[in-house]
Amino acid sequence: MILPDTPLAARAWGRFGDPVAPVFGAVLVFWRGAPSGWQGHVGFYHGEDAGAYHVLGGNQSDAVTVTRIAKTRLLAARWPAGVPVTGRPVRRTAAGLDLSSNEA
Repeated sequence: MILPDTPLAARAWGRFGDPVAPVFGAVLVFWRGAPSGWQGHVGFYHGEDAGAYHVLGGNQSDAVTVTRIAKTRLLAARWPAGVPVTGRPVRRTAAGLDLSSNEA
């Protein structure tokens, strides 16, 4: 598996592996601040509801959590190159979960 040249830069994960539809276990890359800016956030697809992805990630409110991030912020969904896609979309409810606007 080949990691991005700068794995600490969230947006670099947009070039990781191969593109894939968002499915359980996929790496999801989001913009933060502005769509054309340099800031981003990366995490793993854990599920989705109608308007947001449920993302398992670190440094979300200074913890490892599952956070709802708007689907409109998605830049890329990626899967390790050469590895069969085994995940599938997982439908979840948004009940009681706030929509994140800043994952830091």
